[in-house]
Parts: sequence; structure tokens; C-alpha cells
Amino acid sequence: MPYFENKEGYNLYYEEYNPHAKHCTVILLHGFASSAFFFKEQIKVLKDNYRIICFDALGHGKSDHPKELNISKNIRHDIIRDLEDLLKHLKVEGHYGIIGHSLVGGMIAQLICKKHPEDVKFLILLNSGYINTDNVIRNIFYNLLPYMVRMSFLDVVNNSIVKILDKTKPYIIKALSNSIYHVPLSKEELEMRIEEQIFGMVNEIKNYNPSDLKIPTLIIAGRLDNFAPEQMSEELHKKIPNSRLEIIDMAGHFGPAQRDDVYNEVILEFIKSLK
Repeated sequence: MPYFENKEGYNLYYEEYNPHAKHCTVILLHGFASSAFFFKEQIKVLKDNYRIICFDALGHGKSDHPKELNISKNIRHDIIRDLEDLLKHLKVEGHYGIIGHSLVGGMIAQLICKKHPEDVKFLILLNSGYINTDNVIRNIFYNLLPYMVRMSFLDVVNNSIVKILDKTKPYIIKALSNSIYHVPLSKEELEMRIEEQIFGMVNEIKNYNPSDLKIPTLIIAGRLDNFAPEQMSEELHKKIPNSRLEIIDMAGHFGPAQRDDVYNEVILEFIKSLK
């Protein structure tokens, strides 16, 4: 199995298909607590015509897992750095397309497009949004929120973030203190870390503007997605100028795997339509 060593000395698992394809390279970015294996159905239909690259982020899938958990480290920065190094390792040149799934994979895909606008040919966001839940604290917090809050996340938290945090904080502390994580911090220290991360996340959302993404963008949402509700995709579609929105019926957050036939048809049609 192919691995490459990142700057911290960890071995990261990656997969590459059809390296000599005549068409462009397509990069697949999985979400938090997922892996490259999630895209197996997309890889099946893309690998014959496109060079496919995907990898398991540090602490995910077949990649190395750090011995110590950093509960407040935002992994987006490391994932972007590791992807850049992987592309150099594989000698990727020219334009490439990016497909990102879920909040973390989709947001990282957007950030890469912002950082390397001259290199990205297209962007595809699957069940994504405008929130960065890219560490343990943020992920637990977001998972505690009811669907109605997620539907209009920013409007709700703008008016009620303190109340919401007060209600969710005890459950976040309990989750971080259980036998899985073994976080060696006092309750006061945990509370401080939690507040820093959640208020930081809200401020990031307020300041995030995807309107400078000028590349062709396909946004696919699932009508039954309780994790990243279709309203988030609709909001992205409004803000990203050159974007197309498709909402798939009878599809939840894992629609690319559950309804792969429909997702793949839309993805292929979009890529083929690009000049």
C-alpha cells in the first residue's frame, strides 16, 4: 500500500489511479472521521478517464494516528499542507479538480481553491457547507445541535450562541473526559478550550466569504441530510457566483455512497460540460 511521509514524520496513506490519463487530475477530500474509502463508488466511474488522487488525513483511515490527541488543533491547515506535499510527491502539474465531502472536506476544498486559484479547474462540494468543524471540540459541539439549529446555523448562533454553549458545554466536557479521549485537563481548562474553539468557529463563519471563488462549482445536497442540511448548500450557491446546485431526493449526508448512481451521473455530466 502506498504511503508518503509528511513534515511531522507521520505516514499518510494515499491512492492514485490512472496517472497517465489524458484528462485532468481529480482530487478527492474526505470529511472528519472518514477516509478515502468513502469515495469508492466515485472512483469506479472516474478512474477510467481521469487521474484520481485521494488520501487519508492524519488520524484517519489507514494513515498514522498521533499517540496524543490535541482536542483544539484545527486540522485544516495540516491537511492542506499535506495535500500540497502529496501533489509535489506525485509530480502533479497543470490544472486539477477538487471534490470535497461533508463540512470539513468541503471547506478544505474551498480553502484550497482560494489559496491556489490558478491551479484549480473546478470544485465539487458534496453535502457540504460553510462551517469548519475541523477539530474534536467543534465536531462534538456541532453534533449536539438539533436539526432546526443547523438549518439556519449562523442566524441562530448570532442571537443565541451563549445560551447554546451553556447548554452543550457539560456534554462536550463529558465526551472529552470519557475513556476514549483521556484528556488530562481540569474542568476549568476544558471550558476555556471549548469557549475559544466555538466562539472562534462562529467568528470564522461571520468573516467567511466564498464569493471570490470564480471557478465552475457544482454543489450537491441531500434532501434528507440532517448533518449538513440543504439550506447550507443553498446558501453556498447564492454566494458562489459560477455555481450550480443539485438537491438529490431520498439522499442523506452519505448520499455519495447511498445514492451513488444519481450523484455519479450529476458529477460526470458536470465535469464533461467543462471546456
